[in-house]
Amino acid sequence: MSVDPELAASMLAYVEDSAPILAFRLDSELRVRAPNHHARRTLGGNIEGNTFSSLLPDFMVTPDVASLAATPDAVTLITLGTATGMPESFGFRFFAFGDGSLLALGSPDVQEQARLQTAFLQLNQELNERTRQLHQANAQLRELDQLKTQFLGMAAHDLRRPISVITTYCEFVLNEARSKLSTEHQQFLRTSLSAATRMKQLIDGFLDLAVLESGRLQLDLMPASAADLVAGVLPTAQLIASRKQVVLLVDIAEQPDQVSADAPKLQQVLLNLIGNAVEHSLPGQRVWLTARTQPPGLAFTVRDEGAGLAPEQQARLFEAFGRGGPQKTAGERSTGLGLAIARMVVEAHGGRIWVDSQPGGGASFTFSIPATAPQTQALERHDGAI
Repeated sequence: MSVDPELAASMLAYVEDSAPILAFRLDSELRVRAPNHHARRTLGGNIEGNTFSSLLPDFMVTPDVASLAATPDAVTLITLGTATGMPESFGFRFFAFGDGSLLALGSPDVQEQARLQTAFLQLNQELNERTRQLHQANAQLRELDQLKTQFLGMAAHDLRRPISVITTYCEFVLNEARSKLSTEHQQFLRTSLSAATRMKQLIDGFLDLAVLESGRLQLDLMPASAADLVAGVLPTAQLIASRKQVVLLVDIAEQPDQVSADAPKLQQVLLNLIGNAVEHSLPGQRVWLTARTQPPGLAFTVRDEGAGLAPEQQARLFEAFGRGGPQKTAGERSTGLGLAIARMVVEAHGGRIWVDSQPGGGASFTFSIPATAPQTQALERHDGAI
């Protein structure tokens, strides 16, 4: 039976441009030649010249296509790697030509596609369900975290006043009635005052942390220089150092640059770092406070000669309750909140804080503040701190 030449040309054009089947020739070395449009789109536009075996995924064994061409009516299921990166199965038929080349025709495996589509839909449904559960869990965690922060703030606020009363009366009795008290009773009061003072510090830390974690921090920004910020902390810092016989060295050089900052909050950060350095120093050791211009802003460094920090100790150093450092030299106790609060205050200014340290080589804590701080949210203030 003869075929109309125009019909044959039309059929060839359809196979070349539009047919949803893979069509290409394999030369005597089984290299791809003349792939049709669907083959290029499905397997990749650069397949011409590649060997047929290179189209197969690594887990597939290369079929003997020459033998398969001996039975062109048989359909062989072959999996090829596609342009999407996902393997796909096709039913292939191979036809031999007199010059040793082969014609390969591959159509999608309908059953395999249906199975994959069903599996994909099931996986997509499972993913959607897991995503919904994750969103629900995250919402519950956020609610619990807000309740935790609210409770922490309320509890700390309610405890602050009675603790302040205890410290005030202990100090009053020690100062006004010392002569009427025995040495043992005076020691009782000093112990009570020390415990109450530590409790007050812990409560202040909780309140500061509650405000910062609630996102209600508002910076009272004013122009400030390094000299301004250091001058505000120097008397207290020198007292902290002198109590432990630690030498405090200050170097701010000439720093005319100013930053837009909330001075009391940054001074609280400086005092925290200095106090931390002193607590990790032995009597006679030195602590350095330096300030340098770091365009466009300022950088402050507090360095000590203490025991230093191993890398694993530094990992959680700036997290709340993240006590990763070495034992303090005089057994001072820590809430584990100071560095976390310092980090939050510095980041609220648009800056960053970090530590450089090696075991046995002391530690250097540095924070940098840009010239202009970002806008922040409103702050619900409490007495005395952040």
